Amino acid sequence: MASPLKSRKRRGPIAARLLAADAWFDSSLYETGFKSRRFWEAATIFFRRFRVSGWRRGIIELLSEGFTLGAGGIVVMLALALPAFQETAGDWRAQGDFAITFLDRYGNEIGQRGIIQRDSVPVDEMPDQVIKAVLATEDRRFFDHYGIDALGLSRAIFANVRANSVVQGGSSITQQLAKNLFLTNERTLERKVKEAFLALWLEANLSKKEILQLYLDRVYMGGGTFGIEAAADFYFGKSVKDVNLAEAAMLAGLFKAPTKYAPHINLPAARARANVVLSNLVEGGFMSEGQVLQARLHPAEIVDRGEQKSPDYYLDWAFEEVKKIAAKSGQHSLVAHTTFDANIQKAAEESMEFHLRQFGKEYNVTEGAMVVVETNGAVRAIV
Repeated sequence: MASPLKSRKRRGPIAARLLAADAWFDSSLYETGFKSRRFWEAATIFFRRFRVSGWRRGIIELLSEGFTLGAGGIVVMLALALPAFQETAGDWRAQGDFAITFLDRYGNEIGQRGIIQRDSVPVDEMPDQVIKAVLATEDRRFFDHYGIDALGLSRAIFANVRANSVVQGGSSITQQLAKNLFLTNERTLERKVKEAFLALWLEANLSKKEILQLYLDRVYMGGGTFGIEAAADFYFGKSVKDVNLAEAAMLAGLFKAPTKYAPHINLPAARARANVVLSNLVEGGFMSEGQVLQARLHPAEIVDRGEQKSPDYYLDWAFEEVKKIAAKSGQHSLVAHTTFDANIQKAAEESMEFHLRQFGKEYNVTEGAMVVVETNGAVRAIV
């Protein structure tokens, strides 16, 4: 057995370095821990100055949660919006230019939808009253916002809540153009998010004048017409450059519901809507009551186009359906054979009028809708 008093063999240089490294590591770890504790104590003492309690603490926690939820919402909206920007690739100005002729179940033509080839009238050449009527009704702050009008949206929500019905829309002209160019009419949260982001994209890539020009050239205005120039010719037999204030108000009133307010279908409703537009001009500060008085007293007259009557509600629905199919094929000029039946349409309209007259007052109903569908899915009529 080796004597404990006997000197040990001298360690080599590697062992000495390892011992030195171990000692340095231990001392560094201890020193780091010590300094960390000192820092934590100092930080705790410092931040005690900002400690809040009671109702202030509740407000701060609510703000913190709101920020967290807001950040999460932004991430979700971006995820929903990114696919929308694929629509802007290629020739996006032409992708909505469809010209479609519709036939009924027997092969008879019942109407047309799509871009009517007419010379576009530049915004600068349109009467001032036309531009004012459109802006007063559709987007009063068009030149002041960047695609999404938060003030206009808030005002519309307040007005709708107060009236307990939808009396104002919250979408800006840019948002409406984004929907017309890139999206469908489906009412979903995803579409609204896409619409908002595409509106911002349009504002970033086009001037206000270009946006307004595209909007006035592409919007559907009833009677199978697209664009304000085609509508002026169809309803009044003149160019939009020559319309008076009463006619301008009637045209501006079509943007909300072109089929419902089309003057060749329902002239009293179109005139009532035009009167609302005139009120909008006064409320928005675009004109005085004295300036619109003559237009109120002498409402617009339309061109008599005989008894020609097209199933506008049916054609509007069919147009949206055909566009979905045509977009995949790349074709823009089509003839669509539908399942429409004129006799069933006439019977449905007469039935609707009869029941509204008989029971409208009893049930406090002034409007109705009807869709006639066979068991095989064929849509025969829409009222």
